[in-house]
Amino acid sequence: MKKAFWFSFFTILFFLNTQFNTFHLIPEEKFEYSKLEESETLVIGKIMNSEHGKIMDDGGFTGTYYFKGSGSGRSVVGKQVYEKYIRNEIPEKTAYDPYKTQIGGQAILYSLFDRAFGLDNAINLDLFRIFNSLSLSILLSLFLYWISQRFNFRVSVITFLLLLPNYWLFLYGKSSWWCNWVYFLPFVYSLLFFEKKKNPSFKKYIFTLSFLFFLKFWFTGFEFITVFLISSSIPYIYYHFENKISFYWNFIWRHFIILTIPLLLNISFLLYQFYLLTGSVQNGIYHLKDAFTRRSSSEYFYEPNQHHLIMLKKFHLDIITRYLGNSFVNEDLTFIKIPFAVILLTGIICSVYLSLKRIDRKLVFTTWFSILAPFSWFILFQQHAHIHKHIDFFIWYCPFLILVILLISLTLNSFLKISK
Repeated sequence: MKKAFWFSFFTILFFLNTQFNTFHLIPEEKFEYSKLEESETLVIGKIMNSEHGKIMDDGGFTGTYYFKGSGSGRSVVGKQVYEKYIRNEIPEKTAYDPYKTQIGGQAILYSLFDRAFGLDNAINLDLFRIFNSLSLSILLSLFLYWISQRFNFRVSVITFLLLLPNYWLFLYGKSSWWCNWVYFLPFVYSLLFFEKKKNPSFKKYIFTLSFLFFLKFWFTGFEFITVFLISSSIPYIYYHFENKISFYWNFIWRHFIILTIPLLLNISFLLYQFYLLTGSVQNGIYHLKDAFTRRSSSEYFYEPNQHHLIMLKKFHLDIITRYLGNSFVNEDLTFIKIPFAVILLTGIICSVYLSLKRIDRKLVFTTWFSILAPFSWFILFQQHAHIHKHIDFFIWYCPFLILVILLISLTLNSFLKISK
């Protein structure tokens, strides 16, 4: 009962931080932008489009909803549509520019909810955001619960206190577009699954993770796909890694099945949407190929005054350098910039200490293996990382940095034991 209270308490604090920035741990200008950033206007455009017609109009894609007298450009028109949406206006559509890179499943669900309950639009939007904030908060609290089961309650409290100031983890947690909670679903589920079951049913594991992968594709499409694939496998490696051929074989075929069926379902539905929109499945295939090529391209440029990044780009180090250099805590509170490189260095020191003390060396290994998740995106999809500096810092936490924070918590807990 006591643990239930504490983890409910953690969930509430995470939620207040994500939804309202109650503790001012998120920089105010970033939090204000996150309330309605450009990507979320695509969701609102889709809901407006569904209100004007049918759920699967224009292929059911999210997009920019144009009406008579609207401005030009996604950002301007998106904010105009938002204002009309919260005033419960439905202006006659003059055009619709669909965003075709993902199915926009979250917006389809929102549109169905909108049609089923007929609530005030401002209330609808608040509910969608609350759903996303609460989902992220619950999953992070479940991670803390796993820590209390695996180690002890004090370690989970320390981890909570260290997680909370990391504002990139929470910045877009409420967004009806980004749905950041999705990226922690299989990771947290698998940790609890393997911790509870010493002789697990891998049929259940495969079935459940397949469903969670389907939810990922439905809510966020191919966004951060390599990050998701690696992070979802981390618990399996932590609990079952053996340097034997049988381990590698079982790992590969199980996760191949987990990925394949949801991926094929998602692609099939996406191609069906293209068929509804253009009358041709081939257009969908071309679009997917173009999107992959474009996002993984190195054809991006810096301003002349960013000469150090121009130089680093020659050695493919510019993206990593930029994502190590930004602060992970609110500089308004710390008064100085504390870059991600600091938390990585702290993690390395704690890893050495824990290894020498023989404290969960498997966790140390798994944590540093998980750095492949963010690196996979920064390296393979460098154009996306170059353009999307307002969101891509989030992937440090999927789950690499939350595991680094756990290593730091274990180290602090060890010191507290010694000092008694």
